Amino acid sequence: MRNLNQSNLEVSIGLSRKWDAREAGRDVAKNIIEKLKMPPSFILLFSTIHYKKHGGFKELLNGVWDVLPRNTPLIGGTIASFINNYGCFSRGVTALAVSSPNIDLTLGVGKYSRRNPKRSATSVAEMIKKGLKNSNYKNKLLINMISAGKLPNLPFIGRVQIIKSKYIGWIATHIGMKLFPIIGYGLGKEEEIIDNLGENIPDYYIIGGSTLDSGDMLDNFQFIGEHVFTNSIVALGCSTSLPIYLKTNINLIETKKTLRVTSSTKDGRIIKSLDNRPAKEQILKALDINDEQINDLGPFYYRTSNYFPITFEEDKRYISGVGGFFGDNVYLGYKIRGKKIKILSITGKHIIDLIDSTLREKLNLPFLFMTSSFILLNTLGSKSYKIKEKIDENFKNTPYLMVCPVNENTSTPNNPAVARVYSFNVMSFDTEDIKNYLNRSEEKND
Repeated sequence: MRNLNQSNLEVSIGLSRKWDAREAGRDVAKNIIEKLKMPPSFILLFSTIHYKKHGGFKELLNGVWDVLPRNTPLIGGTIASFINNYGCFSRGVTALAVSSPNIDLTLGVGKYSRRNPKRSATSVAEMIKKGLKNSNYKNKLLINMISAGKLPNLPFIGRVQIIKSKYIGWIATHIGMKLFPIIGYGLGKEEEIIDNLGENIPDYYIIGGSTLDSGDMLDNFQFIGEHVFTNSIVALGCSTSLPIYLKTNINLIETKKTLRVTSSTKDGRIIKSLDNRPAKEQILKALDINDEQINDLGPFYYRTSNYFPITFEEDKRYISGVGGFFGDNVYLGYKIRGKKIKILSITGKHIIDLIDSTLREKLNLPFLFMTSSFILLNTLGSKSYKIKEKIDENFKNTPYLMVCPVNENTSTPNNPAVARVYSFNVMSFDTEDIKNYLNRSEEKND
């Protein structure tokens, strides 16, 4: 727990590894409360998917509310893994609690985000603005969790990311992509959501990510208050006198491999051809993978492709891996942002350097809330603990929580909103600016 006496800011990190959902909820809440002198102003709660089979997420929240005051603003959701002061975990539940008298708070939710991402985002923005309209604090922050993509259960082949059959791939491309969102499946459409939030609340700092399971993309859940949702956006809106710190970085290397999009679907989410050849063929050729090396689950492909994300020459802010294949077609996690694809590369060293360089830019933060795609941890594999080592080198005695969604998003009043993967993002309140703010306030009062 960190207490900034001058600003009455307290932060604590909770953890439970208990298997039973309700017991884990109680345990993580007690873990938070015992470190705070004041009741928490808000809670960020994150869980791995395991509790779905060990009591369920409603029971997890029931356990939390057995301990916490019922009116405490809370959001969160399921993530693949997380890192905090206690260690690196791919099973369990964690929470970050903040207490401060200098914060006004509200909650927002947008349902059916895969079916209508813009409407869901607009609903969230309107709820947040309405909830904070009477706040006199100037600094605005929105923390969000979005339902990621969810694989549909296709006849004869089940729930897979790679469809080898050209016929079934054609059906998935031209019929399935329109039908999947209506029945609650398909892509998360995070970039449409974040673009819309950025337009509706341009004066906000935004940080968040997409909920998922362990990476199978079969289920994901969002938490808000006492409720559990799927296929939704949940958000916490903050208005505060405390200066907000938000830093986002990437560390990718451009290769000489480029591909030109010569045919795609109208919505721009599926590429049919690259350089006038089938898109799948060209992607595999660029990654030096044979079609025989891909089975129905594609583990070899995904292990390789993690090291080679793509971007677009026309808009290099957007970075992603290739989602999968529908026959000869390639589907992406977001709409194409141009006609010229640039293949990037990343190594374990790039990831560690990314974490290290970002953290060293500001060494006196009172706490850290960090987001980065679980793909980075998958890329590191057994070396994931090196991320914690880098955090501890700089912030060992500072409360911190790094969550690993599938897709992360950020925005500041001076930088447009973006949803992508492969970035590392840090949010906190700025200690130096807090002290300066308080000193200026005292001088005015004198």
